[in-house]
Amino acid sequence: MTQQPLFKIGLIINSFAGLGGSVALKGSDGADTAQRALALGAEPKAPLRVKQALSVLLPYQSQLHFVTGSAGLGATVLQELGLSHEVIYTPSAEQTGPEDTQQLAQRLAELDDIQLLLFAGGDGTARDICAVYPEQRPVLGIPAGVKIHSGVYAISPTAAGKVVEQMVRGQLTSVLQADVMDIDEEAFRAGTVRARRYGEMLVPAELQYVQAVKMGGRESDELVLADIAAEIIEGMDDDTLYVMGSGSTVAAIMEDLQLPNTLLGVDLV
Repeated sequence: MTQQPLFKIGLIINSFAGLGGSVALKGSDGADTAQRALALGAEPKAPLRVKQALSVLLPYQSQLHFVTGSAGLGATVLQELGLSHEVIYTPSAEQTGPEDTQQLAQRLAELDDIQLLLFAGGDGTARDICAVYPEQRPVLGIPAGVKIHSGVYAISPTAAGKVVEQMVRGQLTSVLQADVMDIDEEAFRAGTVRARRYGEMLVPAELQYVQAVKMGGRESDELVLADIAAEIIEGMDDDTLYVMGSGSTVAAIMEDLQLPNTLLGVDLV
């Protein structure tokens, strides 16, 4: 009996993606922003969202093999989930940065048998990968940033897992080009939204699960809620009492704040 070949996935996690948004820093770009966010009490969300995505794939773990970086770049999450993996890159410093994302992406690009590059972060992460990863090879983003403008991300972590599940089962074989977008966070912090297109990457052609905001003009409920939540949180003041009511929009805000939410009632924040 011939053994089925392993489905090989490259994995890159930007552990510091989205840190700045939850503490009103309007993004996470900049060498000192992550440290400022951590000092203000922000907690990394990217590893948790990768776990949400990869949990969908646990029934297929005997068919999967991941190639990643050490520690927070991917190995820690994969080890915690018990998924087969190998480490091909170790950063020189404890705190990783955009250069580590790019160097790991370059190492993965040198491997011919990687069938999908899965990465977690925001628009800056997609931009870093787009700069060095071959345009003709498929990728998929797990959303973990404050705001997602690029069309290379799934609409949610679970949706990313479902797309990969379809690929592993051979149910999804086509791809399409999607835009990589990013805003100037320094300008954004000064009150100006200035976005630009940085290139294209190939993504699995499953529009039910992949963001279509910048590709076809359609917005998913998940993305709309994420943008609303980020906008509200960025405007919240420490010395103001907020009465949080019921509904999915408020629930999304509370989830991003990492606070428990009363489904049928109100909370004071």
